[in-house]
Amino acid sequence: MNLLLSHFGPFVTALTPAERYQAMRNLFSSRSYGILNEVWFLVTVVAAAAGLAIVLLAIRRTRLERQRQYHQTIFDDECSRRGLSAEEREILSAIADESGSGQGTTVFNTAKAFSRGSAALMQKHFTSGNSIVDRKRLNATVRSIQQKLGFEEATSQSIVRRRAGGMSSRTLPVGKQVTLAAKGEPPDAPRIDAVVTRNDDFELAVRPDTDVSARPGQMWNVRYTSGVTTWEFDALTVVCRPDRLELSHSDDIRFVSRRRFVRATVRKRALVARFPVLRTGCTEKNPAPVFTRATVTEISGPGIRLLTDIDAEPGDRLLVVFELEKGKIIQDLAEVRGPRDTVVSHSLALELVGVGEAGINELIRFSNTVAATQGQHEPLPQDDAAIEQEATYG
Repeated sequence: MNLLLSHFGPFVTALTPAERYQAMRNLFSSRSYGILNEVWFLVTVVAAAAGLAIVLLAIRRTRLERQRQYHQTIFDDECSRRGLSAEEREILSAIADESGSGQGTTVFNTAKAFSRGSAALMQKHFTSGNSIVDRKRLNATVRSIQQKLGFEEATSQSIVRRRAGGMSSRTLPVGKQVTLAAKGEPPDAPRIDAVVTRNDDFELAVRPDTDVSARPGQMWNVRYTSGVTTWEFDALTVVCRPDRLELSHSDDIRFVSRRRFVRATVRKRALVARFPVLRTGCTEKNPAPVFTRATVTEISGPGIRLLTDIDAEPGDRLLVVFELEKGKIIQDLAEVRGPRDTVVSHSLALELVGVGEAGINELIRFSNTVAATQGQHEPLPQDDAAIEQEATYG
């Protein structure tokens, strides 16, 4: 700095204050010379960046186009291998687009993607004002595609203690009681009681207790009970008449909750025997279950409690036989849910695991009747020891 002042000092002192100020501004001005301030350099940089962006976009578009062609080839090969017609291929392609999976080939091996896409496609077509014939034709075509893809649903009518993944609305028998609720209604809104009047491979027809009005494509939540559990699924309106709803099928059956049953105190003689899967140390040529006497003390739907000399653990299986009413015998396989020791024997909480829908309904009817009677009169003893003192084992 001193060296600069020694060389330029006379010139600086000769300048006026205004000239000095202007000189300092010019010294730090953005217009000072440099390559970054050259117009040609800035234009070159911008052009190079734009060219690079165009090249990258072209490469990405080419890669996406190749991936699309690759997946389309796989899609066409799978359609040919499974024997899909031209119309079915077009519909399956639309299902793949509606599934939201991102890859069209997902619908060939993922049942949930196919179910989600087909439901969205049918809802879109049903709400577009197509005729009943067109709606039924689309529903039948989707069903045909589902069979050709190998997404076979369960055919067994017995769905007690089965996981929801293997169930379908096609298993609901005619005469089955269900409840309906339009999608979008509050959870606490009253549901509509209905009964299944027809169930084939294509549609589920129900008759509501009250007249309903629904537009084609409207989604309904259908709920029903089976055994000790409650299940539900969503279905689209195919046809709506005042006294009948024709709904699409669903293979997405969801568990809702276990049913609650009224508990009735009873005192009934019973026979009970161990029923293990594997018996060891048995020397008889034709071994049979060995029954001992017991007393049923509570009935709550398919759940019972009995007093017995058998010492059992949770998960053990027992054969139980007792008379529910005169001329009505209950005999079923039961699973121990909760053992409890009493003064002189064992109190076992059991669940009847093999009883069918008709048997469960009979148990519910009986326990409700007994519970109502006990509510009007003095109830039976609730304590196990008190019941045990009154019970006779034979």
